[in-house]
Amino acid sequence: MREQLKAAFTKFPFCLATYVCLIGAGWLLAFGWKPVKKDFPIYDSPIAESVAHDTAHKLGGRAWAVGNTGSMKPLLQGGEYVVTVSKFDEIEVGQILVYHASYNRNPIIHRAALKDKHGWLMSGDSAKVSESWSRVTMDNYLGTAVVGYRKP
Repeated sequence: MREQLKAAFTKFPFCLATYVCLIGAGWLLAFGWKPVKKDFPIYDSPIAESVAHDTAHKLGGRAWAVGNTGSMKPLLQGGEYVVTVSKFDEIEVGQILVYHASYNRNPIIHRAALKDKHGWLMSGDSAKVSESWSRVTMDNYLGTAVVGYRKP
């Protein structure tokens, strides 16, 4: 074990990998990591719900009322209406999706953080960690948010 540890710092190519990892860890500690965010426009309207449903109809999508959980603050405060379209194959990291989750009976609206072989990992903007216990797949996906409306 002692020789392996020594080789990690002194023998090529092991030392190169070790130093690259240390530099990367140092960079994250010094400067942090910011998630990718692909926000949609949010418009003020005194008739937000009606406008959202009209927009959803025109786009062939669906309008959703956003709950007051605070999980997507600061973008979504709660009480907004979000319009989604169904484009599962076009999802990108940072987009906001609506989906069914096994741990909640109501649809969830969160940001796509990472895709793995099981589906999309999601995260609320105000969360410090992603939802690693659940994935968004074609089976529980309800739509990708494209526009939002809130009452002024």
